[in-house]
Amino acid sequence: MSLDDRTRLLINQNNLDKLSKIKVLVVGLGGVGSIVPISLVRSGVKNITIIDKDKVDDSNLNRQIAYNFNDIGTLKSVALKKHLLEIRSDINVTEIHDDIKNISSLNDKFDYVVDCIDDIKGKIHLIEYAFKNNIKIISSLGMGNRFDPTKVKITKLNKTTIDPLARKLRYELKKRNVDISLINVSFSEESPIIKDRVISSMIFTPNASGLALASYIIKDVIKEENK
Repeated sequence: MSLDDRTRLLINQNNLDKLSKIKVLVVGLGGVGSIVPISLVRSGVKNITIIDKDKVDDSNLNRQIAYNFNDIGTLKSVALKKHLLEIRSDINVTEIHDDIKNISSLNDKFDYVVDCIDDIKGKIHLIEYAFKNNIKIISSLGMGNRFDPTKVKITKLNKTTIDPLARKLRYELKKRNVDISLINVSFSEESPIIKDRVISSMIFTPNASGLALASYIIKDVIKEENK
């Protein structure tokens, strides 16, 4: 059997063909973002651009599922591209290790932007970029200091509660007259179980968020195909 056979049985060949043609930009390849490209590639997406300026650190290995011991010291974008091509060779992966402030210089026309960063200014920049270029965007909110993967859900930004990151993002976007009811997010209903200057994290919640983000894109493409 081929890599796509079991997927084809579930979503059919027409949807697989559609997935193979979309272009996805994933920004932030950490606890949430590292699993997103892996999930998309395994699901039939073949055109992905990945952005992160950090290197793999040994402290990442407790939760960032894309990396292993041999990747320590390597740029995350470089390491992840290597692992994606180990999953399947018939894909186009562009890796960028640069600041997202330069995102407007990218020439590709993306169908989706996946925001997996935890910096408010960066998130705003990505959202404004997506809105300006009529690109669908979905953002991950705070997943640190949490433990329960079953509390992660996809919702609209204006429907979020509890999360301090969501609160800040809502506030800043409203100041910019951005309609937050149009922004899809991955959100944890779990209250942070500790509060500390250093963000704690384990494998469960960040990867649940990453899987939810990838699943959202796959389901959205299938929905469009089946209309």
